[in-house]
Amino acid sequence: MNKDPSYVKCKFCEYQLEDDPLKNWNKYPCTKCNNSRMVLNPKDILCNMCGESMCELNSPFNQDPLGLYKADVIGCYDSYHLLDMNQYIFSFCEKCLRDLFIKCKIPPTIYDTTYVFNNATGLNQEKREEIAWAEDLEIYEFTIWRDTGGHRQAYLNGTCNAVKNCNNKAAYTKLIDGEFTEDCCCEDHKKLFNFKFSELTKFIPQILRPFL
Repeated sequence: MNKDPSYVKCKFCEYQLEDDPLKNWNKYPCTKCNNSRMVLNPKDILCNMCGESMCELNSPFNQDPLGLYKADVIGCYDSYHLLDMNQYIFSFCEKCLRDLFIKCKIPPTIYDTTYVFNNATGLNQEKREEIAWAEDLEIYEFTIWRDTGGHRQAYLNGTCNAVKNCNNKAAYTKLIDGEFTEDCCCEDHKKLFNFKFSELTKFIPQILRPFL
């Protein structure tokens, strides 16, 4: 049996009070706590799969669950693995959802969704572009590799870290607004660093960083 949840102060309310002390709370109630000023403790919002918090606890706005929260499914007459008329309510965090996606024989359909302002209507218009699961997975695996030290180790080794596990020698260092970064690339991957406010310079190894 789950323990009774605890509550903490609503950080979204605190932010709004600082931003607009004269806000009309009756007309525009808080969308997170409905003006109660209290929300579920993010440490008590748990994933059914791994049992960990579904919130980003290191974020200043960490009170919203990330992933599939309080989904439900109900068994019917022809159900076998779920029992007839039993309703199942569950939550899966983003990590557990990713693990499930990877196990799928048929991968999920993915859309890159953005909103573009329409001058004619004065409204934001949704723009969706389908992207391949393989591309999504490659970006995710690079993120994990980067955040677990692979990116930095490649820089220290003098090899390209524009993509995961490239063994080519680093030829360039990326500068952002003229400032040094540990992003480095080979000739084959230099096009991946073609961003606004960034430029490439000759590779700066660790031994030369004290002289910058």
